[in-house]
Amino acid sequence: MHLFLRAIGFAEFDAEGEKKLIESAAAQSPENNLLMKKNEYYGRAELLVPISDSTGICVYGALEDVKDGSASSFRPIYYYPMLMGSSRSDNDELSIERHYDKESYEVICDDLKPGVTLMFYLQNALDYLRYRQGRVESGKEKPDYFMLDRKNPAEKDAISGKDVILSALSVGGMIILPTASRSTSRRPVSGREAAKDAARRNLLAAAKNGDQDAIESLTIDDLDTYTAISRRIMNEDVLSIVDTSFMPCGVECDQYSVIGEILEVDNQTNVITDEKIWILKLICNDIVFDMAINEADLVGEPAVGRRFKGVVWLQGEVLI
Repeated sequence: MHLFLRAIGFAEFDAEGEKKLIESAAAQSPENNLLMKKNEYYGRAELLVPISDSTGICVYGALEDVKDGSASSFRPIYYYPMLMGSSRSDNDELSIERHYDKESYEVICDDLKPGVTLMFYLQNALDYLRYRQGRVESGKEKPDYFMLDRKNPAEKDAISGKDVILSALSVGGMIILPTASRSTSRRPVSGREAAKDAARRNLLAAAKNGDQDAIESLTIDDLDTYTAISRRIMNEDVLSIVDTSFMPCGVECDQYSVIGEILEVDNQTNVITDEKIWILKLICNDIVFDMAINEADLVGEPAVGRRFKGVVWLQGEVLI
């Protein structure tokens, strides 16, 4: 069973519930199913089971007995809970890499805004397969280069100029008050601050290309920041110094410990269990994304301007 099912309102989901979900998905007919996306070229399909207004369970499976562009049955392979995000962000370059254990994909994107490399679980795997199919049909790629069962599934595929929509699920977190200075999302950004941010992004881009002067300048800035924080931490709490943060957490590469300011709040209901789900739009280190958490797992009352602190599983859709 997927551990993050409770984030979308399945706190009591057990093996019997998982069995019913798989059986229900297997009983779906690929023909005329509006909730199923299909790719007959690779014989794969995705079935979306709606849970609330913006959450659901995605069942990924194989199309069987495909003849003349149609299939007679659908065989589930795996499933995962998902939240459909609403905030688009641009990235210079994306790398998509398949997981070893199943036909799912991880996305690695270099985002110059926070200055870190983000990794997230790809939601629209079928769109990615369709993109690769188009490359094969246009002659840009050999038919045997990209296969679902290739010997080297960890081979990366670089894609440039594509936007992403990030979202996240959490199984535990708390609401904390904002800092006294308030974050940049709550006050107008001055021209001086905008110029400073632009200069830092230029330095990050130059450092990425191997510019030693840019690397040294960024290192000095980091040391100055470390020194300033070390001086303040003697008399202040860390949560009063750091507005937002976005740090890798645990052994999973797509899980992060975040502190983010709440921009929007929505409360939804799981149509199957009637459990309440909080949908929060967060900004963390200039990264904006939606997050879902079970009401029972959230400590405190969320409100715009307050902050969320917790661990999230980052997902995303690449607009290919």
